Amino acid sequence: MNYDLVICGVGGQGVLSIAWVIDHAAHEAGLHFKQSEVHGMAQRGGAVSACVRLSDQPLASDLIASGEAALVLSVEPLEALRYTKLLSPAGWIVTDVTPMVNIPDYPSAERLYPVLFSAPQLVALDATQLAKKAGNIKAQNMVALGAAARLLPLPPEALERQITALFEAKGERIVRANLNAFRMGDAASRFGAALGEAGVPGDVVARVVSRLQFPAHPLPPELVAAWVERLLAADGAEAARQLFDGGKAVKPETVTELAASAAA
Repeated sequence: MNYDLVICGVGGQGVLSIAWVIDHAAHEAGLHFKQSEVHGMAQRGGAVSACVRLSDQPLASDLIASGEAALVLSVEPLEALRYTKLLSPAGWIVTDVTPMVNIPDYPSAERLYPVLFSAPQLVALDATQLAKKAGNIKAQNMVALGAAARLLPLPPEALERQITALFEAKGERIVRANLNAFRMGDAASRFGAALGEAGVPGDVVARVVSRLQFPAHPLPPELVAAWVERLLAADGAEAARQLFDGGKAVKPETVTELAASAAA
């Protein structure tokens, strides 16, 4: 087994904390791992990335070749696109959709999101909003990690144990906030996967998942089914576009309101 991933974002977003959790969970699972890092001008909002390689056999290099990464895990949408050249044809992008505008020519939303949402294997979510809901805005990195958990060759329980170990010195409140953030990300990712398996187009899934306030547990099957029915309707794609463009996070239960609004 070999699994290569790129973790990326902007300075201060906790990219290396994600790598720490994955590395320690891999060690707990008895896997070999290697990691390389690029810090850039991190303290001034520059790019930060880590290449992490996991294997059940010894690894000779910590570098990931172009077209070999199974996952790009990002805490910033433009940074996610920066590393797509490393992604394998079957690889996934998991990213927060909240821009960190740190360069003068940062692309507009009208240019950024159509490109991002066209990725064939994508989990896009508002990790920043979910982190606030979890009780710690800085936990957006743990939301992103939770969204990637189902794709990693590691047990979610091992990742949660390492999250606890990473934050336990900061007290129970911080540990709980980061665990809830992780679980919200996991709930978002599993909801998106269920929509995709039911035939909802990927760009529609991305727009909807990016605007929902997920709880720290999976959504009930009947609520998932309601969203599938709504989004597979003739105007489902337009409803998803309006939801995303509205820019407001809503509760998953508002699928009924979305249907009523469209009918009106």
